[in-house]
Amino acid sequence: MIPPDQEIYEVEQRIAMRRAQVARNSKEVGNRAVQKLASPVALIAAAGLGFVLVRGVAKKRKEREHPKRRQSDHTKAAKATGLAGLLMPIAMWLIRAQWGSPAQAAQFLLEKYQKRSERKPAAVPSPALRVVPPPRVSPRRDMARP
Repeated sequence: MIPPDQEIYEVEQRIAMRRAQVARNSKEVGNRAVQKLASPVALIAAAGLGFVLVRGVAKKRKEREHPKRRQSDHTKAAKATGLAGLLMPIAMWLIRAQWGSPAQAAQFLLEKYQKRSERKPAAVPSPALRVVPPPRVSPRRDMARP
């Protein structure tokens, strides 16, 4: 029979050896897994799987059709802009021929507007339509305040 101290010592030795063996095995397994996962084939497979999963999970956005009404509005606006672009040089040529420059044309129109407003007499309200404020009364209501 083994004395108790010797038996305890042997059991502790076996436990220590098992712990060391488990640590060594786990490191080996980890190294092998990293080597396998870091291989080019594994990386390509992971990237492909990622693309497939993202494509399947992501929402597919469909472009809405442009309403026909709005397309016609844009067409009308484009035609109007083109027409304005064609007519503007003609208008500027006429303004320069008549007044010399756009500034002189603006001055002519301003003088014409001022003459027109001078000719019109100011509208005077009739006495029947005039609003007269009520007389002001003191708080004691015995005499009027100015």
